[in-house]
Amino acid sequence: MIRLSAIAVLGALLLASPALSTEWISCAEAGGAASFDYLAGDGIGVLSIAAVTITAGERVWASDPANGPGDPVSIGQQFEDATTISVDAMGADFDKVAELRLFKASEGDMLVYAGTLRIPGMGAWAVACDPGS
Repeated sequence: MIRLSAIAVLGALLLASPALSTEWISCAEAGGAASFDYLAGDGIGVLSIAAVTITAGERVWASDPANGPGDPVSIGQQFEDATTISVDAMGADFDKVAELRLFKASEGDMLVYAGTLRIPGMGAWAVACDPGS
């Protein structure tokens, strides 16, 4: 009987592992000309991006067809510190498709991300982000 109780407790502890959370961060140019959305996961102290979707004009790129249609991309550089975020999206030939460079600011409960989105050969835009959309 004690063995069964010990096994039950051990099983409950294993099932009670912490859940990892994810959230979409949506960054867009004010007029809607370009956007870079990324799914940020809880990388336990490091930025961990699970997916990206990028638009510029009529062009669309996506790292996963489940997140929308578009040319395939993969996640390249991903870096975050106390004041900045940098994310690159790479094409099939490891060419840089897009680079997102953000600054972070907060005051009380308000959190703001803003910076630039550059898509080589297409343009560069000032973007503002909605963390947690």
